[in-house]
Amino acid sequence: MQPQQNPKTNRDSLIFALIVMLFIAIFAKAFHVQIIESDFLQDEGNKRQIRSLEIPAPRGEILDRNGNVLALSTPIDSIWVDPKILSFYLDSQQQKQKTNLDKLSVSDYSKRQALIEEKKQAYQTMLSLLGVSARSFTPQVLAKKNRRFLYVKRGVLPELTAKIEALDVPGLYVQNQYKRYYPAGEVVGHLIGYTNIDDVGIAGIEKTYEDWLSGVAGKKQVIKDRAGRVVEFVKDIHPAEPGKPITLSIDKDIQFFLYHALKKSFIKHQASSIMSVILNAKTGEVLAMVSLPAFNPNDRSQLKGARLRNRVISDRIEPGSTVKPFIMAKALDLNLIHLTDKIHTSPGSIHIQGQRITDTRNHGTLTPAEVIKFSSNVGATKIALKMTPNDEWQMYHDVGFGQDLGLFLPGETLGFLRPANEWQTIDQASASFGYGFNINLMQLAHAYMIFANQGRIKPLSLLKLNDVPEGHQVVSKEAAEAVLEMMEKVVGRNGTAPQAKIEGYRIAGKTGTVHRTKIGGYEQNKYIALFAGMVPVSNPKYIMVTAVNEPSRGIYYGGKVAAPIFKEVMEEVLRLKNVAPDERIEDDRK
Repeated sequence: MQPQQNPKTNRDSLIFALIVMLFIAIFAKAFHVQIIESDFLQDEGNKRQIRSLEIPAPRGEILDRNGNVLALSTPIDSIWVDPKILSFYLDSQQQKQKTNLDKLSVSDYSKRQALIEEKKQAYQTMLSLLGVSARSFTPQVLAKKNRRFLYVKRGVLPELTAKIEALDVPGLYVQNQYKRYYPAGEVVGHLIGYTNIDDVGIAGIEKTYEDWLSGVAGKKQVIKDRAGRVVEFVKDIHPAEPGKPITLSIDKDIQFFLYHALKKSFIKHQASSIMSVILNAKTGEVLAMVSLPAFNPNDRSQLKGARLRNRVISDRIEPGSTVKPFIMAKALDLNLIHLTDKIHTSPGSIHIQGQRITDTRNHGTLTPAEVIKFSSNVGATKIALKMTPNDEWQMYHDVGFGQDLGLFLPGETLGFLRPANEWQTIDQASASFGYGFNINLMQLAHAYMIFANQGRIKPLSLLKLNDVPEGHQVVSKEAAEAVLEMMEKVVGRNGTAPQAKIEGYRIAGKTGTVHRTKIGGYEQNKYIALFAGMVPVSNPKYIMVTAVNEPSRGIYYGGKVAAPIFKEVMEEVLRLKNVAPDERIEDDRK
């Protein structure tokens, strides 16, 4: 007889077998998850937690020739929200739809409502700190509740961002960026330009050298929690590359002197605009450039209207009598006149093709030097008519009138100089005293380099130069030096610009006073006052050209309005740069 099996033993064996099988299944699943599918599941987890964030790159600094910072990038933040998340706390109807009230106890309901009110209050506090109107912004959030992105405010300082992040507003995010800051403000506004809200250069040096100044954003991996906050840094994918710095030819101190002198004159003469430029007479480097009305690039509310125009390069002007030295230099170079010649200007006027050309008074018989000293239109006309129209046109072309300056600044105008084969006699005569064509002020300053460099002209530069360019010869050394000496008499006694005189220094210059143009002719009572000067004559270091547009206090001559600005600025520059006096004793007897 067979012994009977104990049912209890069978049941225990079965349970044991089931337990073993369960552990084997668990082990197999664990092995499958942790070994076989480990990489796949890790990747899937990362997709849900790890995010790639852009690392903003600062733009390169803009420096003056002495290393002073004219533009730099400062950390700034943009605050944005996820309307899909935030709208839940602002829309009571949406709260009802997303919550089963029947399943909530009174206690849970109260807690939920308290949380919603807390988040609403945090939201209101955020808007208050940012200066954003809840009345206008909240409807935007609700209107875009199915979207995932909406800017609250851009350009927020990091200190304020920290306060806002501490509020723990639902669906709020911070985007780190950089903002451009200009320490000198409107003193360098037109020259340096500015960037847009996305930190892209759109004016001045910022635009011209955008590719050089702009950086390359980097990327990093981080882990975010369910609220979208960064809780852990993973790794850098590639670092941000800052933009490259650039050193300009500008001298911040000279720029400062020029700006404040122009501001004072602008107010004194109630001008519609005023502009000036200072060059290194030997290298062609632009040391200062100012235009008024100006704007502060740090204040975005000012970035509109006519004040944005850099008038030094964008305004076309007829240069008036400031071009007479070029006519004189060309005539001397061609041996058409000599220093001892006598030029009859009586009775103070001349008729050309039915047009009357006049002087301010009857100067009688003048030497070439006196034609420049007294700024005789009749004398300049008679000298110009000794040469061919092409000779005169070629002179203006050789000094750069109507041509690209090579500075690549936005807004530059080339001016207009008609071809010589289209000139009539009256055109040639008018051009000899600066009418009938137009240029910008920078072109005029550039042209004056021939008198500082023994007849050679050199290219302009807005970047600090290590090597001085050689340039090319326009007129002979003898002709250029002779005219430079003539222009020295303009600033002397009985000249047209004694107010440009600086004690202890020899100054050379030329005045100009031109009628403002209008469609079909000229304004009778509106003028532009000009002065172009160089110092010191013995070895010219600085060229400064100034134009005052529509002075309206009854004084409008270049020698009375523009020449004093030259004196005020250059006195400071010569002192600052320790330029030795070069005045000759005999100058006192001029």
